[in-house]
Amino acid sequence: MSFLDIFTVPFMLNAFIGGLLVSVLLSVLSFFIYVKKWSFINVGISHAAFGGLAIGFFAGINPTLTGSIFAVLVGVLIGYISKKGKIHEDLTIGILLSFSMAFGVVLISFSNNYNSDLFAFLFGNILTITKEDLIYISIFTVFTIGFLLKYFDEILYCCFDEDLAYIGAVNTNFLYYSVITLIAIATVLSIKLVGSILSAAMIILPAAVSSQLTWHYKKIITLSIIFSLIIVSAGIILSFYFNLPSGSTIVILYSIVFFVIVIGKRLF
Repeated sequence: MSFLDIFTVPFMLNAFIGGLLVSVLLSVLSFFIYVKKWSFINVGISHAAFGGLAIGFFAGINPTLTGSIFAVLVGVLIGYISKKGKIHEDLTIGILLSFSMAFGVVLISFSNNYNSDLFAFLFGNILTITKEDLIYISIFTVFTIGFLLKYFDEILYCCFDEDLAYIGAVNTNFLYYSVITLIAIATVLSIKLVGSILSAAMIILPAAVSSQLTWHYKKIITLSIIFSLIIVSAGIILSFYFNLPSGSTIVILYSIVFFVIVIGKRLF
């Protein structure tokens, strides 16, 4: 089968379109996670989404919908505790992460709807992306980019100095919780691509890779999108031809590129 023949297979075409859309969405959000140093928060959200997915399986409701709602609630809770600082955020994230995973496993053990699809949600299977998923991802990607463009300067201001932004009449609370909500929903939408266990890597690595090459924020975002489009495309093709798990293949490629760039910078 030639390269172009892949696109004649309907589920592969869906996989490519979905993969490229998610690449753009996560790459843009990746910059804000990098600047705010929210990597661990994102890990907490991605693992917490499993509890929401389990609710969907148990109740026979769309798991993406329940996972999104659950992830947003957990993300907002983590953000609230982080802002208030009464309890160290690492402790809170660790507890919520463990609770959500355990809750999901217990709930699924009672569910008659358990099937192999759950494995896809845990470790990702981009080939399960449907046309309905593409519509959700497309709408949310357009909305997210529009929101970030509208409030980009204010969000960037908050990222670097939230107190100063507040004094400067920026609605910091609205932007703070809005960005966390966008990240939570984007994380759930990426689960079909790489799974709930690996989805955090998908949103952390683009900016981590790009920031090794430049410090300018516009160039970081641009490079993140370019890297993601190339790596996700390569990951889908490799997983198709060599019968590999798509999510794991993509994350391994991201990691290889990151370490090659880091080592290359040290040597040259």
